[in-house]
Amino acid sequence: CLRVRMPISDDLSPRNFITKICKYRRVVNIPNSMTVLHDLMPVSITMAERGLTGVYNFCNPGPISHHQILDLYKKYVDPEFQYEGFTVEEQAKVIKAGRSNNTLSHTKLVEALPDVTIPPILESIHGVLQRMRVNLEKEESWPNNLPRTKI
Repeated sequence: CLRVRMPISDDLSPRNFITKICKYRRVVNIPNSMTVLHDLMPVSITMAERGLTGVYNFCNPGPISHHQILDLYKKYVDPEFQYEGFTVEEQAKVIKAGRSNNTLSHTKLVEALPDVTIPPILESIHGVLQRMRVNLEKEESWPNNLPRTKI
C-alpha cells in the first residue's frame, strides 16, 4: 500500500493539490508531507519490479507549508496571485470537515530503495511549478482561466 499525501502534478488537474489551494483566498500555513507524482510514479514501478510489499509513506522527503507553495506559485506561475493566511481555528469556523495535517516519515521508503534518489519536497516544488508554467503557456490557459473560490 502506497500512502500518498496531497498529490501534486504539473497540470491543472482538479485533484492536484496546488490547483486546489490556488482556488482559496485564505489558506492556513501548516507544514505537511506531500507526494509529487513526477518524482514518485517511477519509484512505484521500481518497487513493483523489485517485489516490494507493505505499507509505505509515499511522499517526497521533508515537509512544506501551504504558504511556501503559494509563494513559489506566485514566483513561477502567476505573479499577480494573492492569498491571505489564517489560523487553524479560523479555518475550523468556515469548513465542514476537519483537515489532517502531518509530516510522515519516509525512512522505510528510502531504506527499501537506497539506490533511488527522491528529491526533497521543496526542491521538487520548484521544478513542478516551472514545468507547470511551461505547460500552461503552451495551452494558453493561465492564469485567467482558473476560477477562484472565496472562503
